[in-house]
Amino acid sequence: MRIDRNLLSIADIVAAYDREMETAPRLLPSDIAFAAMASRKEEAAAWVHARTGGDFLPSPEDIIPVSKSGQGVRPVAIWDFASRLLYGALVLRLGEALPRADRTHSAWKAFESQPLDTSGAYIVSSDVTACYDFIDHGLLMEELLVQGGDATVVENLGTVMSGASRRQYGLPQESWASDLLAEAFLSRLYRVLIRRGLTVARFSDDFRFSCKSWSDAVRAIELFSEESRRMGLAINDSKTLTWKRGSYETSLYEADALRQHIADEANLNLTEFNYDEYSEDITEVPPEPDEVERVAAESILERWSKLAGYGVRVGPRKGEYRALRELGTLALATLSTDPETNPIILQHILRLLRFERTFTPTFARYLGERDDATMVVDAFDKLLRSRVYLNGWQAWWLEHTVAKFKQFKAGSGATRRLKWVLARKESSRSSATLNAYALLTLARHGATTAEEVLITYDRTIASARRTLVAALALLEAPRNVRSSVTNDNLIQKRVWEWARSNA
Repeated sequence: MRIDRNLLSIADIVAAYDREMETAPRLLPSDIAFAAMASRKEEAAAWVHARTGGDFLPSPEDIIPVSKSGQGVRPVAIWDFASRLLYGALVLRLGEALPRADRTHSAWKAFESQPLDTSGAYIVSSDVTACYDFIDHGLLMEELLVQGGDATVVENLGTVMSGASRRQYGLPQESWASDLLAEAFLSRLYRVLIRRGLTVARFSDDFRFSCKSWSDAVRAIELFSEESRRMGLAINDSKTLTWKRGSYETSLYEADALRQHIADEANLNLTEFNYDEYSEDITEVPPEPDEVERVAAESILERWSKLAGYGVRVGPRKGEYRALRELGTLALATLSTDPETNPIILQHILRLLRFERTFTPTFARYLGERDDATMVVDAFDKLLRSRVYLNGWQAWWLEHTVAKFKQFKAGSGATRRLKWVLARKESSRSSATLNAYALLTLARHGATTAEEVLITYDRTIASARRTLVAALALLEAPRNVRSSVTNDNLIQKRVWEWARSNA
């Protein structure tokens, strides 16, 4: 593929780099290449821009199965450095052709209550299943052109998307650029539904329909399914519910009331937080808590830990469980302001890792910020001895935090820990990213060789090679080995330099 060299400027690519740094993927550990080039973004942008002057083929994406609520997973694509920046720069060039997406907490609450502003007796709630995975590139490009997007930009964007994914559908998740493109694609579906006579509200890929009668509700579901299918999408049957108006209204207020009631019982002040219910994240850092708030947070975390283990996602306690999931995240944010290592909190977090997989990044970040690394590693040993199943994504996060401690290779549990990493490496052979990161962990602790890393380097894709270069730097590979990988491209040269003191 060839991208018009005059289509993007170095400034366009720098702007995309800045957006990547501002909105780093929340569900993935930090990207080594972006960290290494943080102080050299103009140099990185110039290198990427130079690649647009000739034939350029994106490296195949690597798919990481990331846990969702319940038992599901979302496929998150890892792209090579140049492709991700080109993707973002082209999306920014579309400018006014893209709708502006408001995905704040207040926008979500307004969306939930919007059906109550109508006179419908029934309300249907539904969403699109695996939305990003099945967005058709052709239909998306058509919509972008209809909205006034530059034809050359749109054509090149389609080339980058299909080149990285090796197919004609799907957008990479955990990408601000994909969020903008998905918003444009879904706005097309939204307009079609309105033209079919439905009273509809939309927030990203979540939809609400206000219906006058039960028959109208059935018709709304059928039309939603039909029009979604026309666009290559499918509705989520398990999340499609028809509510009586009163029941829907009660469900909204009951959730807020129950959350406040539990917080009041624990003396936890919710006014200091802005909880994003849609993304299950904290959007504001709480102030330094006093002793009462700290005890309250510990109480919430203990209650959440116990209830999660009972498997109460459905049934009479599901409302309490949902409230505790939200409050538990707030509680952990409160406790994170204090670096002191509390063994009871560690016990709760390691228990929650079993049952609340989707919160793994939050738990891992908390563990990595504790002041007593030995205590954290000891708690991790207990988790390993329990033979709990941790998927590859969870193991990646724990390697990114716990395995960075020098204590990871100390004490009686060192052999077990390194065997765990070796087992993760063997089980991750289908994922270049996870396999490379396991080798980086082994390199940190001198448990692999430059020869082994080089064998993997020659057989893997570009997006994983930057991690292997960091591993070789930590192993202090000979000068000829260094030259053999750093001369492959500028980014790998900078990763080597960065890794010696930061990886």
